[in-house]
Amino acid sequence: MFVTGLMLEVLHRSCTTVLHRSYTRLMARQFTSGGQTCPSRPCLNISPRVALVDERISITANSLRPLQRVTVQAWVEEGKAVFSSCGHFLADQQGQIDVSQHASLGGTYKGVDSMGLFWSLKPVPGVSTRTRIMKADVTTPLVFRLSVIDDHIPFDDLQLPTTMVLATGELQRWYKHGSVRRIAVREGSLRGTLFLPAGVGPFPGVLDMFGSTGGLVEFRAALLASRGFAAFALGYFGYDDLPKSLADLDMDYFLDAVDWLASLPYVQAGGIGVVGTSKGGELAFLLGMSCDKVKAVVNVSGSPIFSFDDLKKSGQVFVKGLHFDRTKVDRTDEGVTTTRCFPYDPATFIPVWEKNASLLYLCGEEDGTWTTANANKFKDSFPAEKRDNIEVVIYPRTGHLIEPPYMPLCRSSYHRMLDITLVWGGQPEAHAAAQEDAWKRLLHFLQKHLSQECLTSSRL
Repeated sequence: MFVTGLMLEVLHRSCTTVLHRSYTRLMARQFTSGGQTCPSRPCLNISPRVALVDERISITANSLRPLQRVTVQAWVEEGKAVFSSCGHFLADQQGQIDVSQHASLGGTYKGVDSMGLFWSLKPVPGVSTRTRIMKADVTTPLVFRLSVIDDHIPFDDLQLPTTMVLATGELQRWYKHGSVRRIAVREGSLRGTLFLPAGVGPFPGVLDMFGSTGGLVEFRAALLASRGFAAFALGYFGYDDLPKSLADLDMDYFLDAVDWLASLPYVQAGGIGVVGTSKGGELAFLLGMSCDKVKAVVNVSGSPIFSFDDLKKSGQVFVKGLHFDRTKVDRTDEGVTTTRCFPYDPATFIPVWEKNASLLYLCGEEDGTWTTANANKFKDSFPAEKRDNIEVVIYPRTGHLIEPPYMPLCRSSYHRMLDITLVWGGQPEAHAAAQEDAWKRLLHFLQKHLSQECLTSSRL
């Protein structure tokens, strides 16, 4: 009998599905007690059980044996992404562990960190078909299932049915607060989603964009609205009836988005902020360069040049795109890095200093897509009188995908537009610290520069 490539693929998918279903049933059996407080048997306590993703969580266990060796496991499933983590703990003399005070001795992280079980999450071998947890539907939470297991169990053995589960619990992590309103936007050619905090406003307005994978990404805008901003998640290609490729973008579309957001009655008058990741960061710089209504710009991991295709405005070339040289990709076991694929010359930098927007530039030192040392060269290229307008932060051992805090590092994933597996880079613990700091900086920066007082003074 001959086994064809198609038959092998079907067999692989079938095996993966069986593994996934078996693992899901196993986890469901484990997570039935709910983690209620009970004095006579081991108990897992989680507080709060419902929280935003940027909030820290308290995890404790009690009624264990003194000095008992236990594993605390976290498990979450989002679409085809199935992730798990674990820490190895030693109960104290009272039979208690507190994840925020007791060190993990092994597992997916080591040391004392109340959020270590979250940022150290890893794809479950043989089950997860994704390397990144990316929340598509922000109207539902990420549901984490936690368990306390007897003894120190290696990560790869956690899904085996021989493990003895002592206690379980569950918690929900949300990007969108329950009071935040989600409004689909189809205004003229604009496509996206507007998120509004509770109340009548007006609120500081923020335009939010992601990168060259296209589609509509809502999770950060939802979280920004949960923190008090009127946030507009803007799709710009590969979504709905928008262009199919970057080559068909027009700057007028982005300027229209700024005008529309700034004109809303529940958005503070005087200007808005723009946050962009990767390609979205480049576009954020262009808006800061082009539009007086943009008062604050946050570029997360976007290069200081305009990459790939030319950007048009009213059908004419507005900014020349820099060619991606595929001959200069560097291949590794994880995928390819593209740090040498674009020329970085001050003459090609986006002159965002032409207006007076305040700028926050957040980069990772180990970004596998571009050489982030150029961020400092970018700042040095500013006219001397404009250099105080920009703050550059380059985080050590940090990769490209700087996300809201406590989400796990994605070191590499398939890039649909380039048709390659890209190495985003970063080391889990350092990347986690960078994400926590970056999110605090981002919120503080936007609150400061979009405050009513700041916006009023900028108009004087």
